[in-house]
Amino acid sequence: MTSTRQLILDYLKQKPVATAQEISRALDTTAANIRHHLSILILEGAVDVVGERPTHQRGRPSQLYMLASQARQNNLGILADALLDELLSSTPEDKRLEFLRRLAQRLTGPVESGGNLTQRLYLAIRRLNELQYRARWEARLNAPFVILGHCPYSMILTDHPELCQMDCNILEGLLATPVKQVEKLAVDNQGASYCRFLVLHSR
Repeated sequence: MTSTRQLILDYLKQKPVATAQEISRALDTTAANIRHHLSILILEGAVDVVGERPTHQRGRPSQLYMLASQARQNNLGILADALLDELLSSTPEDKRLEFLRRLAQRLTGPVESGGNLTQRLYLAIRRLNELQYRARWEARLNAPFVILGHCPYSMILTDHPELCQMDCNILEGLLATPVKQVEKLAVDNQGASYCRFLVLHSR
């Protein structure tokens, strides 16, 4: 672990919730440098994104970071794990895909219909980021990709890989077109993990 990452961890022990900008000011370095180290700490499981703070200027809200050990003291991950175990164990195997589809619909809420694929992609990315996915999309010649830069369920994903299917259901519901996961928890050149989904039928 580099000294910068240790300093970030030490700062978060003093101030449990902070933005990258606040940490950068405290450590007298750039916010981009802090975000780079935070992405590695998240990948290592030492830090979690726990919410967003609206800015008074134009642009995206600032993400809030917390030590993973403190973020997980609320037992929500344990509760979610237990609830999924209970629900899936009492759901017949041939009904589980439908269960995950309904769960995805509950998470996204009402979906705006209509518009072309590009319009639906912009609306989908906005909703996904409200759900803490750190999503973006990339245009390609044949079909676009949707990239999820954060898994809000990483705490229980190992025990519940079916949540990846739920993510597919979420995307299909938002985009009104089939998608296929082509990368799962891949790592980019800055050490941050992501999942990539191919939008199969553009219409």
